[in-house]
Amino acid sequence: MDKRGEPRVPHQIRFFVHVEECKDDPDLVGVSVECEAIDFSTRGMQFKTNTSLYPRSLLAITIGVGEPFAMYQLKGEIRWVRETNGDVFMGVLLNEDDDSDYQKWEESFKATFE
Repeated sequence: MDKRGEPRVPHQIRFFVHVEECKDDPDLVGVSVECEAIDFSTRGMQFKTNTSLYPRSLLAITIGVGEPFAMYQLKGEIRWVRETNGDVFMGVLLNEDDDSDYQKWEESFKATFE
């Protein structure tokens, strides 16, 4: 059963996530992980990587997309993690953090991805 409230747009690009908080393994704080996007929405994203992180971890996400190219600094929380054939898939809920580009992301999303 799909719990998403909005459609996801498939889009494959590489970007980095930086662990800002991880209660399950505090040694991961400060770690940067390269990821490959699977899909996006204004409120979340799914990506794959080869490094497993923990649900409820808080991330700083650096992503560059679009025509014209734009960089976004986003904040998010890992909601789920699944491992399949050596790849790790994660779902992230983006946070409307004042210390991020979330508002810019939300405003430009349709023009960038649809």
